[in-house]
Amino acid sequence: MERYSDIAVFVSVVEAGSFTAAAEALELSKAAVSKYVGRLEKRLGARLLNRTTRRLTLTEAGQALYERASGAIADLAAAESAVAELADAPRGRLRVTAPAHFGEAFLAPLFAAFRKRYPDIQLDVDLDNRIVDLVEEGFDVGLRITRLDSGSMVARKLADIRMVTVASPEYLERHGTPREPMDLREHECLLYNLDRVPGEWRYRRGLDRLISVRVSGGFRCNSDGALKRAALDGVGILRFPELFVQEELRDGRLVAVLGEYEMHKVTLSAVFPTRAHLAPKVRVFVDFLVEHFERRGWCRR
Repeated sequence: MERYSDIAVFVSVVEAGSFTAAAEALELSKAAVSKYVGRLEKRLGARLLNRTTRRLTLTEAGQALYERASGAIADLAAAESAVAELADAPRGRLRVTAPAHFGEAFLAPLFAAFRKRYPDIQLDVDLDNRIVDLVEEGFDVGLRITRLDSGSMVARKLADIRMVTVASPEYLERHGTPREPMDLREHECLLYNLDRVPGEWRYRRGLDRLISVRVSGGFRCNSDGALKRAALDGVGILRFPELFVQEELRDGRLVAVLGEYEMHKVTLSAVFPTRAHLAPKVRVFVDFLVEHFERRGWCRR
């Protein structure tokens, strides 16, 4: 690295007009500045400066080096300034990944308000149900609905989401209503094939032991929206986040079954690679979500 330090000191000497002035600007001794320049000349095998008691002048080699090096150093200074600006205020491109149905139903309505509040942030949103590697794929923040195993990621919990078991009235009329979890083995169940264990549904009643049921059915999918559509069309019974079917439960298009049995809750979290030097654009986005979800009564401290 010393070769770059030598060049930077040389440029400072030229721009300051003397070794003394450069030493003051760099907070070095005059002897140290002279050492840097001398080492650079020795390594290049060329005299860069003509020194007299009254002034400094550039040699031909010195002029060529200064013209190339000064521009590079200016670019580095501009880059450092740009990074400092990004660290001081929320601005720049924010890459967000979120589950497709959640993003469409609950995030998309917030984007206009977020952009109005933070016009210097450009949102780049990817809606996909797969669990992406944030670092590998260059995302700043991910929204995840799962029993979170964040590993090296930092996760900020936004809400606990209750899971419910639902079916359409038409399906229940044709096939009957399950009264206990084990009855599900006789039913057509709709399976989310990105579950950790697809086809295993777990229940608990009060303080009773955990009940694990192996379910099956003729329709599997990685899309929340497609699974809900299938449930509405009477294809089968669905285990689903309650917030995704609140409207359908209210208007009777879907009916909750096994209500006395509790299913595990999943966590809605904002996940990002590191807490150290967290970019303002990430911080304000997560804070914005917390603010909105608190108003809806979702957030849990």
